[in-house]
Amino acid sequence: MDSDSTYPLVGLLPSRPFKSHEQPSLPPTAPTPANLLRDSPRLLRDSSMAATHRVSAVIFDLDGTLLDTERATRDVLKEFLGTYGKVPDAAKEEKRLGQMHRESTTGIIADYGLPITVEEYSEAIYPLYIKRWQRASPLPGVNRLLKHLYKNRVPLALASNSIRRNIDHKILKLGELKDCFSVVLGGDQVPHGKPCPDIFLEAAKRLGVNPSSCLVIEDSLVGVQAAKASGAKASKVLWPWNHYSQMLR
Repeated sequence: MDSDSTYPLVGLLPSRPFKSHEQPSLPPTAPTPANLLRDSPRLLRDSSMAATHRVSAVIFDLDGTLLDTERATRDVLKEFLGTYGKVPDAAKEEKRLGQMHRESTTGIIADYGLPITVEEYSEAIYPLYIKRWQRASPLPGVNRLLKHLYKNRVPLALASNSIRRNIDHKILKLGELKDCFSVVLGGDQVPHGKPCPDIFLEAAKRLGVNPSSCLVIEDSLVGVQAAKASGAKASKVLWPWNHYSQMLR
């Protein structure tokens, strides 16, 4: 079985193109974990997913949702902190997953007592991330899912807490599928990043749909919180490794 068939949302999607008078929608129920293929991640459904509301657009997070960037870069902080004689604290880094760049950077500098500014930290660590992003690849089933949604003319947006410059580097790993997204937003393009709802509200606005008709696919708690705050339906995909302590292994 092709590993690209294991993304759990594939079973939710329509199997034919929509006619011009139709609005794309997803069924109100999701497959149970027992029905997922053996190496599928589990899809945790918010109670709102059970509601019989139409879904007319899908908004994706990027890191850990579409691309395996988090595992690809798992040693970057360890390598960087090692130059200062420090080691990452798994519990602290777990809480930082999904945070805005400035927020996470400020926290790292404070938690490890680094004698540098946010700007100096960013300048020093950025080349390490660029190098590791080259190792990232789409997560299982992502290619099939994006192709299916695009074929069925479901409007797609990408909304990440990463700054837009970083997103532009990362989405190159999606190949031609990066063009499936009519809207791409970074955390530096809205007043407040996740868990505030700004980025999802702006994505829905640019897609020309009501936030309540959007389905947001996320892998982080802050992302789900932001989606709920925007009024969108939220689904959280859990991969076996998306805890910081497991990424360090």
